[in-house]
Amino acid sequence: MKKLLLLLLAIFLNIPLFAQVKEGFKVPSHPKIGLSLAGGGAKGFAHVGVLKVLDSLGVKIDYISGTSMGAIVGGLYASGYTGKEIEKIVLETDFYNIIANEKNRKESSFFNKSVDKYILNLPVKNGKINVVPKAISTGQKNIYLLKELFKNVSTIDDFSILPIPFMCVGTNLESGKMEIFEKGDLVSSIMASSAFPSLMDPVKIGDSIYIDGAMTVNYPSKPLKDKGIDIVIGVDLSQGLNTREKLQSAIDILNQVIDFSIQKETKNQYQYTDINIHPNLEGMSATSYDVKKAILDSGYAEAKKYIEPLSLLPKSEETVLRAPLNSVYSNVYKIDSLILENNHIFKKNYVQGKMNLRVPSLQTYGSINKMIDKLYATKNYTLINYDIIQKNNYNYLKLTVTEDDTRFFFKFGLHYDEIFKTGLLLNATAKRLLFRNSIISLDVVVGDKPRYYFNYFIDNGYIPGIGAYASGMTLDLTDINSTEYERWNWFRNELFIQSIWRDKYAIGGGISHDYFESKFAGIKTYSNSKNFVNAYVFIKTDTQDDKSFPSKGLFLHAEGKALDLLNDEQEGRTVQMKITSQLNFPLSPRLTFRLGLFGGITVGEELSNYYRYRIGGIFEQILGNFVKLMGYEFGQLDTQNLLVATNSLQYNVHKNYFLTGHFSIANLFNDVKVDDILHINETSAGLTAGYKSPFGQIKFNYSRSLTQNNNVFSVILGHWF
Repeated sequence: MKKLLLLLLAIFLNIPLFAQVKEGFKVPSHPKIGLSLAGGGAKGFAHVGVLKVLDSLGVKIDYISGTSMGAIVGGLYASGYTGKEIEKIVLETDFYNIIANEKNRKESSFFNKSVDKYILNLPVKNGKINVVPKAISTGQKNIYLLKELFKNVSTIDDFSILPIPFMCVGTNLESGKMEIFEKGDLVSSIMASSAFPSLMDPVKIGDSIYIDGAMTVNYPSKPLKDKGIDIVIGVDLSQGLNTREKLQSAIDILNQVIDFSIQKETKNQYQYTDINIHPNLEGMSATSYDVKKAILDSGYAEAKKYIEPLSLLPKSEETVLRAPLNSVYSNVYKIDSLILENNHIFKKNYVQGKMNLRVPSLQTYGSINKMIDKLYATKNYTLINYDIIQKNNYNYLKLTVTEDDTRFFFKFGLHYDEIFKTGLLLNATAKRLLFRNSIISLDVVVGDKPRYYFNYFIDNGYIPGIGAYASGMTLDLTDINSTEYERWNWFRNELFIQSIWRDKYAIGGGISHDYFESKFAGIKTYSNSKNFVNAYVFIKTDTQDDKSFPSKGLFLHAEGKALDLLNDEQEGRTVQMKITSQLNFPLSPRLTFRLGLFGGITVGEELSNYYRYRIGGIFEQILGNFVKLMGYEFGQLDTQNLLVATNSLQYNVHKNYFLTGHFSIANLFNDVKVDDILHINETSAGLTAGYKSPFGQIKFNYSRSLTQNNNVFSVILGHWF
């Protein structure tokens, strides 16, 4: 009797607990157990906490259905990952970076790195300017992540033969009807299920395009019952509709309207759910990726309340927790050939060259992701999917590409600094003009210092490409008192050949023509005008992760130039060799040491005033023989030979805020002698406060020449051009 009373008391105390357990819940003999995982963006991390509880109890799951984030988590679990392994994946993944889907600057071509200076890019297609994109992300980084995670089941195209049978729900964008994915490419199916409108581009599968399954069925319990599942364990992430107090913006109202049908359909799915686990996610949203640990813990805490009914379910016959089919990080594949599908513009040799794919070669999913990222960074593709196909003892890397067929662009930029002053940048860019792999770009700067830049380049990857360049600008040289003493007009034209070496370096050479004219302050007309035809060779690389506030990577630009080739009166030939480099060493997640080095040597007796090395000013672009040096005015000092070293410590104060200290030494010398080379004659120190804004850099600079005891304060706004 005492035991009976204790049992009744326990049942009584657990009545609130079982409010989410279906009335009349019984476990039949040899039941089939299904797991229904709802969508909800970041709220879907709660599923992982539930899985950890199921694993701890050894519950045998016979079928999984999922929508959106539920499809991602459910797919991983169905593929052999344990709840704890999925937790590790969630906590280590930067989901904001994946959604932002920014093209990897490190992998961008040298041409694209040279033109990453615009704040507005307007594609022109069919005679119309496309201002609003389809979505924030095309989903390319989703492919990298999911292909890596699902590599152990990549050859399976029937989801029913996964370690746990699986299906996910998508919505046909054209018909508005639900689609249940049970066969095909697992990654594509999961991406289609999680393609939330405006956040991710729709996903094309076959002849149809799909968006997030939440638009039709966000809580897919009925599809499990339709499969003959006896008991459905469901994880519902809905938190009800918002009150009027929380509807403060157009986005809030739009999300509320979308939730009307989602909430209604979710309640309809309750009748097909036997154990409905409903974590408390109040205050959480679909984009709460910064509190993923708290969301995960909420799912775990809620699932623990259901230990009693869950313990009644059949146990897995395995004595240990399930593990992936193979080791997650050990798969290596011999790639024998490349297959390209859906390409219309760019041929196989271009694609293979941009990827630097040698066949046959040994590759991992990680290395394939990096190669595809190089191709994606060309900006010629909106999406690149891939599979490794095994056939007749050969492995084929099959790329299914979606080419960006936009050919014309209008771009805009804004900038202010102490050298060029205020400038509005207007750009027109055209792709595939005359040649398939070509790009032509014209920049016109309107402002205090009007100038232009023209670029034309035929990019053949590892096969040498041909380019042309032209520019025209006005430069004011100032003295220590910031007083203008000389003005230059400088026009340059170049023809060059460029190729890629060792996947990182651009090497080449060409012919340049410079026209200079100058006048001194107080004189109206330009008098000192000269033409120069020069031959040059170069090597350059740029692996910096950011242009304005780099924390890692290398910048290098080295050049050798034979000057004034058409001057028959010159005795001997004058040659200049110079190197500009910047090495960024991360000392901690927030602290970066930066070493900037410049060396310029002149060999020859005759050197025009226009080609002397000039130091001073703060600028972040290659500008002839002008070399930046804090604490000095632009072009303040000149010399025939120059060595400069700048040591900087950059500290990331908070998110996009930076504080940098600088210390520079310089050696100006005309004669190449040991004593002259080793003699330091100029030093300076400075401090920069910077902010990385959506419109480019904002920097406030204070610097002081320790040698000449003058102070310089400057402001930089926007990308350099």
